[in-house]
Amino acid sequence: MCTTAQVVWPVTQPELRAMIKKRKHIKLLIQMVVFSLGLVFQVSGQEPKIIEGAVSYISGQSIYVKFESTQGIENGDTLFMLKNEILTPALIVEHRSSISCLCKAVGENTFKVADQIVGKQKGAKNREVTKTQTEEQVEQDVNEQALVSLEKGTEKPSAAQNVAGRISLSSYSNFSNSTGDDVHRFRYTVSMKALNISDSKLSAETYISFSHKLNQWDLVQEDLSNALKIYSLALKYDFNESATLWAGRKINPKIANVGAVDGLQFQKQFNNFFAGAVVGSRPDFQNYGYNIDLLEYGAYVGQSQKVENGFVQTSLAFFEQRNSSNIDRRFTYFQHSNSFIKNVNIFSSFELDLYKLENGVAQNTVSLTSLYFSIRYRVSRRLSLFASFDTRKNVIYYETFKNYADEVLQLASRQGLRFRVNYRPINYLNIGINAGTRSRKEDPRPTKTLNSNVTYTRLPWINASLALSSNLMQTSYLDGQVYGARLSKDIVPGKLYSQFHYRFVNFNYVSSASNLKQNIGEVNFSYQFNK
Repeated sequence: MCTTAQVVWPVTQPELRAMIKKRKHIKLLIQMVVFSLGLVFQVSGQEPKIIEGAVSYISGQSIYVKFESTQGIENGDTLFMLKNEILTPALIVEHRSSISCLCKAVGENTFKVADQIVGKQKGAKNREVTKTQTEEQVEQDVNEQALVSLEKGTEKPSAAQNVAGRISLSSYSNFSNSTGDDVHRFRYTVSMKALNISDSKLSAETYISFSHKLNQWDLVQEDLSNALKIYSLALKYDFNESATLWAGRKINPKIANVGAVDGLQFQKQFNNFFAGAVVGSRPDFQNYGYNIDLLEYGAYVGQSQKVENGFVQTSLAFFEQRNSSNIDRRFTYFQHSNSFIKNVNIFSSFELDLYKLENGVAQNTVSLTSLYFSIRYRVSRRLSLFASFDTRKNVIYYETFKNYADEVLQLASRQGLRFRVNYRPINYLNIGINAGTRSRKEDPRPTKTLNSNVTYTRLPWINASLALSSNLMQTSYLDGQVYGARLSKDIVPGKLYSQFHYRFVNFNYVSSASNLKQNIGEVNFSYQFNK
């Protein structure tokens, strides 16, 4: 259970409806514990013991990893994933219990329940970790991770039952001393993944949330969909190792750009190739509820295989979407990702609309509606470079706790050219610089952003993590600056975790003499009752 309180003063504009997923300003980059010869002598020649665990639950940015024992693992330690026989830094331990760790992902790694995680217990004898195993793999951009499903190994999946779930309760308060419009939100979520129920071929997954504001229960009674959101609710049946059928609401990672589908999804694997078909409907665009009038159907094909330096995956999908039996959209979607070149990862995607209605006349035309390209180059273990070009439309999210400053920053950084440099000069110190620009015909002037962050994860004496950030932006209608500091501290190891965040916002609107200044304070406490 976590409780978050946010204080904003003074506020000269009302909080806009939160629609865009919050951009992650402060990132933890790759951190790796390197044992020098002197350290080896200090521990009497003992090498770290390699222990294995698994991801047991995922909640937002928090990753829970379960071990038989966490003895020898400390807060701030790095956990690893084994990719192509290489130990790759994957997680930073924020606090731990006797058998599990609450972690944050490093870089742009993504995880799913049951992923194997490797830890190092200090001071225990074990086999030596070779140089090949400790070399780092190329990261992926967060945008790529949302669209690409990497094949996790070639071993046959276990048919044994594996059930994991989580219930969470949280509150969020926003206080204003100028408008008096204090907002208190409450949110309850249930998530569950059940693999091979009763050791059968049937599996299930769900993620449901219920949220409401204090003194606004009448809105819930008026329409339950104002509060209840079902993001995932589906059953899976494995006919065999290569054929799978999903029924219910499910996002297919092979065609993630289509979004959630309410219906049936079938996929067949042919060695390194795959093909699938989908029929169902889209969630309602106003309340994310079920809407049978939004019929959609399509098919996709693709290829996915491992290569020497990572993986290659390509997929092509054709879809038609309808609204009350009329064609709403007909399009094709293509995505490709590869790491043929060592330390280089390339990702690209585009959408082509194949239909339009002009003056009531249907036309089969081809028009480019979305294009994204990115390249990452890992120069060394401490330095990585990233560049991207993005013309994709902004994604609408139906539930997020976001203030006005967050939304403006997200909109300013969403599209155009982006460049990022991540550097770790010493252990525990991470530096990131992100610059972007966008110029459109309808904008009176180009949009420019410059973001920087510095994070030190092991402050002496208090054993806490400190992150400083600055965000400078120029948009078509304002000049803005946002400066912030975040302190994270484990109050009771393995149980009580705290976070204190302060930001100063200064927006000057170019079309008028008005401006917006905010001091935003956030306090967050998380308590883990049990594993």
